[in-house]
Amino acid sequence: MPFESASLLTKFSKHEIEQLFCNVKLKFRIMGLEILLAPRSLDYARFLMCVSRRFGNSPQRNLFKRRLRAIFYENQLYKQDFDWIFIPKSKFALKQDFHNLEKFINDINQKNIKPIK
Repeated sequence: MPFESASLLTKFSKHEIEQLFCNVKLKFRIMGLEILLAPRSLDYARFLMCVSRRFGNSPQRNLFKRRLRAIFYENQLYKQDFDWIFIPKSKFALKQDFHNLEKFINDINQKNIKPIK
């Protein structure tokens, strides 16, 4: 059964964001993208995207956000045990196509990539 409201997957209060960053357990860096995983605080996993203006204009940033949102929803990552945080560290991360992003996220989800310390 699909999730009732996809918009709930990205809703965080300021306090929840602070707690999320304090509770990070796993950290990954792939192709200019940093991905942090923290234990989920609700019945479903959510994701947070921190995309700065320096990485492109608003259409580029919004395309990146839409791609991540679609991957998260289509692969049902909201059923996982972790909340996800996506932080681009270079412009190269925003230029990744949908299939590359999906492959990176699925590799992390299936534990094919080792976390950094």
